Amino acid sequence: MAHRLLTPPLVLLLAACGDSSGGDETGVITTATLPEPSTTAAPTTGETPAGTTTGATGTTDEPDVSTSNTSNATTNPLLDLGMPDFGGSMCAADDHTACDAVDGDPLQAIGLNCPGELAVEGGFSGDPIGLRVLPQFGESATYTPREGSSILVLSTGDLGELADIVEDEGDVAYHCNTWFPGGDGMDTTKFPAPIDKHAVDGDCLTDPTLVGTGDCSRSIEPQFEQSGFKYDYQEVRLTATVPPGAVSLSFDFAFLTKEYPIWKDRPYNDMFIAWLEASNWTGNIAFDQNGDPLALNAAFLELFDDAGDLPEFANTCMRYSAGTRWLTSSAAVVPGEQITIVFAIFDLDDVNWDSFVLLDNFRWSCGEVDGPVTEPAG
Repeated sequence: MAHRLLTPPLVLLLAACGDSSGGDETGVITTATLPEPSTTAAPTTGETPAGTTTGATGTTDEPDVSTSNTSNATTNPLLDLGMPDFGGSMCAADDHTACDAVDGDPLQAIGLNCPGELAVEGGFSGDPIGLRVLPQFGESATYTPREGSSILVLSTGDLGELADIVEDEGDVAYHCNTWFPGGDGMDTTKFPAPIDKHAVDGDCLTDPTLVGTGDCSRSIEPQFEQSGFKYDYQEVRLTATVPPGAVSLSFDFAFLTKEYPIWKDRPYNDMFIAWLEASNWTGNIAFDQNGDPLALNAAFLELFDDAGDLPEFANTCMRYSAGTRWLTSSAAVVPGEQITIVFAIFDLDDVNWDSFVLLDNFRWSCGEVDGPVTEPAG
């Protein structure tokens, strides 16, 4: 598996959506030359000793990322400690001017690392054919950007197939139903640190001593253990120091899956996880009102294309499939502390039947949040 640091002002130049088999290397990431760092950083190549963890306090699964001649986004320092001048305003964390561009930097696509704002360094681990910065998903207005001019898309399959139109129900299995060549190169039963699938023994909001002992949301383990094997794992992670005055963070996302309808009401469903590693929460912050993770049977799925005529999926490989509308997840944070966020999507039990997560509009806020919550985007 490739592990690539997304360091400002690095721009990932991603080919436009299309056939991945042509002369252009669709989905291949090329990187601009980085300036010399102003501070000493850890090497970006080399092997990570087995059992090493780099998250905040707590018990985590052993990191299982590939370490062959690649930079390891899960263990290298990911934070540019430079802080912008917020001018003394306690709510300046709310200020933001979009700076993203189609086929541009993935972090800028979701609303981060714009000039004069908090500098965040992030990393991508996965197969680059499953990551794109796009102007929108599909042709309807449903999946247009929530912030700026682009969205970040992560997929468990080749996004070069996105425009492969499904002709009818019998054609569904032949589009967006692939796996990454060579697999994902990691232990399929575990997650990279700091993600820990084990549910905490109680409520982290009422018993803070549970923070760091596992997944405070208690949403990952019940779904994952129905199979116990993940494949085509893709993640984008970022580490940041919470800006002065900010007491919460939010981001918008949508989850789409080809597993509908064949796996509806069955246990083996792909999952999207948004892991927050902070002093007041260690765990998933993207789950429905029933405490279920974002997967096929989550309560938020409402776009079911049984007739193949939904405008959201027209002229894409997603016809006859299902998804959510835009959702917003929010969580409380502590001003000035360092946090890590991991956006991860993966196939569960099989390597086929692709799923997608659309990400946009990451923001800090001075408005308080009573624990992590996911709800339809306003």
